[in-house]
Amino acid sequence: MNEGLPGGSMPDPPKAEQPLIPELERYRVGFRWAKGEIQNLTASIDSATYNARPAEKAWSAAECVEHLSATAREMIPALDAGVARARENGWLAHGPFEYGRFEKWFARQSGGDQLPPKRRFKTPKLYHPPHRTYDMDDAALEFLALQDRYIETLQLASGIDLARTKVPSPAMSLLKLSVGQWLASMEGHQRRHLWQAGEAIRRVG
Repeated sequence: MNEGLPGGSMPDPPKAEQPLIPELERYRVGFRWAKGEIQNLTASIDSATYNARPAEKAWSAAECVEHLSATAREMIPALDAGVARARENGWLAHGPFEYGRFEKWFARQSGGDQLPPKRRFKTPKLYHPPHRTYDMDDAALEFLALQDRYIETLQLASGIDLARTKVPSPAMSLLKLSVGQWLASMEGHQRRHLWQAGEAIRRVG
């Protein structure tokens, strides 16, 4: 039993992992970190604290986690489809990869390199968490399972041209990024909002 989850149960174990190129391995480390962080955040708080907003218009920890899970639910299938298309077209490479200036800027702005973040963005409606009470155990279990899905996507992406393969945003079709920079964005985006969730818990007290 994992003591970090109040319910005690765990999602099905992920598939066996394979060696990855350094770029993908960095993201795998980040998704593994996120699994540990959600357990740390929920290990010693109750549902009321998890769902409490530190201020009227500030997200609760629950809303931060739901935002990340909502994003993952949409992005993972989109990334998997992009990877499948790359393999069908024979867009294969092992890097290192070069990315455009805009893509790298977007990934930096989405991520958690600067905390607290200096820039805020309006959340797309598709990823906006409804303001309601969330079951903390169920939310943590889903988040853990989605991290395993991200890691599976990394393994699927191993060997494709991460820079050439473009994927449109599920929330904004005009926005297209390479698979590599979407993965960078997602990994960093989680660090940003898990930090925000921790701050919400700290401020609620």
